[in-house]
Amino acid sequence: MHGASNRFLVHLGEGDPEKLCQQLHGADGVLLVQEDDEVDAFVRIFNADGSEAEQCGNGLRCVALHLVRSKLVEKNELAIRTLAGVSQCVVREDCNEVEVSLCIPIVESCADSSLENLFYVNMGNPNAVYWTEDDPVEVREALGEQLSSNTQFINGMNVHFARRDGEQYATCASFERGVGNTHASGTGGASVFVASGVVGPFYVSSVGGTLTYRFNEKGEVVMAGPAGYE
Repeated sequence: MHGASNRFLVHLGEGDPEKLCQQLHGADGVLLVQEDDEVDAFVRIFNADGSEAEQCGNGLRCVALHLVRSKLVEKNELAIRTLAGVSQCVVREDCNEVEVSLCIPIVESCADSSLENLFYVNMGNPNAVYWTEDDPVEVREALGEQLSSNTQFINGMNVHFARRDGEQYATCASFERGVGNTHASGTGGASVFVASGVVGPFYVSSVGGTLTYRFNEKGEVVMAGPAGYE
């Protein structure tokens, strides 16, 4: 499946993450969907290199859509747990769009002065926004791997190169830990939204498409965007 061309292998039930990651064929990661005693599903997220991630916005949209379309969940509103917490999902089957609540963002800082040009946002996973006036894809090619793997980031860093295109618009290119260049990033777009200082709606476009962001009454970031099958 894919969410804004962010591609995943979705596996229902128990499975060996290491073996599943060997079957990706160029996809960005594995989504291991398991039963949960309190919510509709528990999803474990594994990057292409086998490392486990806490959250994946685009992946959540894929899982939610599949659970509804396959009638594993007999409703269009469902709750999915990840290592980052519980996300509320609303599936719009008529247009293959899913709305997902992410966490309340935490703006962080880095003690290393050489990295002070990054805006750090914890969305249940670590993200950094690098604002640029140049082509985000070109800037990512030059700096993506270098910044993501900086030794200051003990657990790695998802770095998102963003260009502000208007009050409510930005273009973004993401380099994600354990994956590399990706066509989109759900939590990356959320981080760009938070860094923009806009209440919402806010639109983040990448190679894979455009995602929409806003805050809900709890202060959580709510993301909406497409999901589909390959």
